[in-house]
Amino acid sequence: MHFPVSGVDVLPFIPPLVAFLVSSLTASAGVSGAFLLLPFQVSVLHYTSPLVGPTNLIYNIVAIPGGLYRYIKEGRMAWPLTW
Repeated sequence: MHFPVSGVDVLPFIPPLVAFLVSSLTASAGVSGAFLLLPFQVSVLHYTSPLVGPTNLIYNIVAIPGGLYRYIKEGRMAWPLTW
């Protein structure tokens, strides 16, 4: 799979696989895992553009509501701390 804007060539299953692994490792700790995506993007994908930061921001925007929903659903949300 070729991403023309970034110039990255990668197998199609690699990005979803890495996202799944990162989220599996970090969701239990309550963090989104975007800090683990940056080294992957730079060292494995060789994507060194300044757009790496906004890409991680988008990952945060997508990952955080899912984790929040899971915490609420499982009854682990600390509402007094939240308020």
